[in-house]
Amino acid sequence: MKIIGLTGGMAAGKSTVAALFRRAGVPVFDADATVRGLQAPGGKALPEIARLFPGTVTEGQLDRQALRQAVVGDKLALKRLESVMHPLVRAERARFLRQCRARKEPFCMLDIPLLMEIREDQNCDVVVVVQAPMTTRLSRIRQRGRGQTRMTEEQARSLLARQMPDHERRRRAHIVIRTGLSRGSAARQVRALLHRLREAP
Repeated sequence: MKIIGLTGGMAAGKSTVAALFRRAGVPVFDADATVRGLQAPGGKALPEIARLFPGTVTEGQLDRQALRQAVVGDKLALKRLESVMHPLVRAERARFLRQCRARKEPFCMLDIPLLMEIREDQNCDVVVVVQAPMTTRLSRIRQRGRGQTRMTEEQARSLLARQMPDHERRRRAHIVIRTGLSRGSAARQVRALLHRLREAP
């Protein structure tokens, strides 16, 4: 089974590309969705988050805003949160891979925003990086949320500046899929990649 790693910066179009792989029949492990599930009511992460960050969990419900405020700008607090989340996400990822192998899937995909930062790219047969022009990404970020929750361009640029540089992602990628032209263009790139992988020995 070939493992495809998928990553990309904020608003690069990674979710769109992951959906195209799913539509082509490739099982996809979504790290962000896994985190949300672990932090949802009844999720495995909630008891420890409640213990480490008092006031962030009320009646079994995580207050995401309170959790953000508890860790923003505090590296030690962020590391404590990561020490809770990372092992749980790793366990879910391992379970996903076991299931794919048991089903004898030819390919599976790990959709992980921090794929390279956590060095999981080293465990992938093919690393795909999704990229889009900066103007497109800024526009996508600013369209998220409503009213006062929408980011300014300055806030969006600040967030993007804290991520791994695009040139470093490209350097470590096997394949770069470019979005921002059209959904059809991205779909053609995904089909071409899957064709190459199916034809490879």
